[in-house]
Amino acid sequence: MANSYIEYTANGSTTTFAIPFTYTVASEVAAFVNGVSTSFTFASASTVSISPAPANGLVVRLSRTTNLTTRAVDFSNGAILTETDLDSSNIQVFQASQEAIDTAQASIFKVADGKFDAQSRVIKNVANPVSAQDAATKNWAETSMTSQLNTATTQATAAGNSATAAGNSATAAASSASTASTQASTATTKAATATTQAGLATTNGAAQVALATTQAGLATTNGAAQVALATTQAGLATTNGQAQVALATTQAGLATTRGAAQVTLATAQVTLATAQAAISTTKAGQAASSATAGANSATAGANSATAAASSATNAAASYDSFDDRYLGAKGSAPATDNDSNSLIVGALYFNTSSQVMSVWNGSAWAVIAPSAANQANVDIVAGNIVYSEDLGSITASVTTSSGSSINVVGGAIANVNTVAGAVANVNTVGAGIANVNTVGSGIANVNTVAGSIADVNRYANEYKISSSAPAGPSSGDLWYDSTANILKYYTGSAFSGIVSGITSVAADSSPQLAAALDGQNNNMTNIGTISGSNLQMDFGGLS
Repeated sequence: MANSYIEYTANGSTTTFAIPFTYTVASEVAAFVNGVSTSFTFASASTVSISPAPANGLVVRLSRTTNLTTRAVDFSNGAILTETDLDSSNIQVFQASQEAIDTAQASIFKVADGKFDAQSRVIKNVANPVSAQDAATKNWAETSMTSQLNTATTQATAAGNSATAAGNSATAAASSASTASTQASTATTKAATATTQAGLATTNGAAQVALATTQAGLATTNGAAQVALATTQAGLATTNGQAQVALATTQAGLATTRGAAQVTLATAQVTLATAQAAISTTKAGQAASSATAGANSATAGANSATAAASSATNAAASYDSFDDRYLGAKGSAPATDNDSNSLIVGALYFNTSSQVMSVWNGSAWAVIAPSAANQANVDIVAGNIVYSEDLGSITASVTTSSGSSINVVGGAIANVNTVAGAVANVNTVGAGIANVNTVGSGIANVNTVAGSIADVNRYANEYKISSSAPAGPSSGDLWYDSTANILKYYTGSAFSGIVSGITSVAADSSPQLAAALDGQNNNMTNIGTISGSNLQMDFGGLS
């Protein structure tokens, strides 16, 4: 359980929240809703009110930050230690210690297995990693892994393109092979046709030779001219048949050669396409492996980034809490913490001017004091030290640089103790030193009053103004009753009013009664002549 803060989960309707921890002054208490400072009012000393009600599910945090800018109590040599001063100083240190403990418990800390526990919190404001074992941030992981993924994607795309090209080459090779096969088949067909034509030419040539022979016979019969003609035609027929056979043979050879060349080319293209397809397959596998490795690296980087962010957040929170509690070395007492926020009780700072450590008690900076026993010893020594040579073992009367003897002071220690016993009054005079100075400027009048102080005191004792009768009066004392608005005097047994109508308390040569005279069962003696035209006397029953 925390000592200096409490967290609530808002329900959307509750506006009043209890403060379970102690605090010295109201300014030490702060309220936050989801980490944002929020204004509030004190419903009581132990509750605060936040309006409007925080939304459902939001975290409401009430915390105490002890003011450590100044010390709660500033002790001085020879001063009397009081319970109030010691409590104020110790409360400031105690509350600061509580807040330091709460901060440490909410920070990154080393657990039993030797690892740092960020307590499931995000670490923020972390620099990019440099060394191999540095924690990685989410941004670094995303940036680095994106680059690797882009490279893997590029390689996969290139491999895919290569595979596509290989497929296209294979298709083209297959097409070329098919074309070559078709061309070879066509060449074979042409060769067969040429052979057939050659056969036909041979057959035609033989027929023509037979015809020529027949005609030669006829020519022989018909005449030498017809024989000569037939012979000439036979020669031409033979020549034409041979030429046609040769042409057909040449065409068949050419067709066969071209078909074989095309088949060879198509085979080579198929082989090349197959090799490219194999290479593309290999590259595609490598690219897939690279992509998998990149994805794994990205996942690991993201996990490292999350852990690093959590560690950074906890580290920053721990540092901020520590920075609010120890403000460092300063030349004068600070009024706020290093973040310009209100001082928390228990905050510390080292005064470089006075070379002392001070703690904030909630209202002032107090020098961290020694124990009561040690302070008592210090006070004893301090009471006997005026100058530097007064230090050491004092066993006899010693005359200091001031020319005064410690024994002289010791002889008047009763007076010193009297002053020490009235130090509160001395402090009161010190606080009103301006008024004292004013009195000092009119010291002549003060001395005049002092010369008549007995009369002043008598007046103060014998004349009172109050709504009720003063206690312990003496005969003749005067009392102005502010309730009845009448001046009274003490008869020795009771206060009697001096009513209106009496023009003077002194002797009146011609007194007049404003009302009936009441003798209060007292005798009237030495009455002179009673006269008056309107005189009425009722003696009642005379005895």
